[in-house]
Amino acid sequence: MKIKFNPAIILLFSLISCKEIYNPVIDKHNSAIVVEGLITNLKESYIIKVSEATPYYSASNSTLLPAASVSIKDDLGNSYAMHKDNDRGYYYSDTSEFTAIPGRSYTLHIEMPDGDIYESSAQKLVLPAAIDSIHGITTNKNYWYYDDLGNITYKMVYGTETFMDLSYSSDSIFQFRFDNTLMKCYSFLYLYTPEMRLAGVPFPPPKVCPGTVCPYIIYSWKKFNLLTGLGLSETTHSIISKEIKNSSVCFFPFDTSFYPTRITADSCAFDPYKGTICGKIRQPAGPEGKILETRVYALNQQSAVYYQELEKQLSYEGKLFDPVAVQLEGNIKCITSPEKLALGLFEVSACTIKTCWLTFDYGQGYVKYIPTEGISVLPVAGSSKYIPDFWQTNVN
Repeated sequence: MKIKFNPAIILLFSLISCKEIYNPVIDKHNSAIVVEGLITNLKESYIIKVSEATPYYSASNSTLLPAASVSIKDDLGNSYAMHKDNDRGYYYSDTSEFTAIPGRSYTLHIEMPDGDIYESSAQKLVLPAAIDSIHGITTNKNYWYYDDLGNITYKMVYGTETFMDLSYSSDSIFQFRFDNTLMKCYSFLYLYTPEMRLAGVPFPPPKVCPGTVCPYIIYSWKKFNLLTGLGLSETTHSIISKEIKNSSVCFFPFDTSFYPTRITADSCAFDPYKGTICGKIRQPAGPEGKILETRVYALNQQSAVYYQELEKQLSYEGKLFDPVAVQLEGNIKCITSPEKLALGLFEVSACTIKTCWLTFDYGQGYVKYIPTEGISVLPVAGSSKYIPDFWQTNVN
């Protein structure tokens, strides 16, 4: 009798027989500092953070570390000291003392209390890019987000996709990255009574109250970082014309649950007799608006490679071969003890900012971007009884 062998079964047994369990040896006690820093051509305070890397088995968040001194040096021999924010734990620059200049190279210098010295490699600040145009469309797209339990998930949502056309002159630019802030603008009516005026309730009306109750509009806003993954352009070394067309900047859904704003139902105060006086707030007083502010950073090759690797780790599709998180090699070294591990990136990138009020044509499926005042200096949330400069009215 002939015995027939199934090739698939033979292959299966061969794979089983070759199985070998590998348990890697991990040094749980090895520590490393992580440096995060960014300087640009903009006249604004730069921030440097020094923290300790969190071990893989730890559920705690990384903590900021105190340094003996933090400074930035340029290629002309100048040194600029960074100041410590004692409340937040990071280090910042004073705009009256230091603003980076395109064409110069900069090095981050950190001295730790134990005597160790960390330095970055010299990074040249290139010329900023020009934003030739910005445009967008409304579309359906899978949107990844964190649910209430902190798990990453996604669903198909309706929103807007934004694109930019960029041009640049520097041969040192390898790629661009985009950092996006969405700001929701909304208004409500505040009912201000004579009793509330007597009690000193905030937001007095701009005019004399002619009646018993004087409603007036309060203009409010709240910012949201669009943390939907890194936005990177295509690499510029493959572009001969030094122009990038239709580079995808960001996508955000129209679903307001992703960008919640809370209106206090009542505003209360004590009257002169210690009684409680409350003024009801009615909402809305007008249509809601949205502002998109995009920062375009021009990356050198070292920074571009770092962000490309970071993007691979942040990308998630729920597939077998999703990228595995590994240590990202940056540009920070311990010069006193080279064997000590240092992580992170000191980024020196030219920045261009574009701020636009958005109007949506849902029927035609496009978005109109109307240039408006910058919102970088505004707090995360705020209100005003006067129409802010960035607020757009009667736009079509």
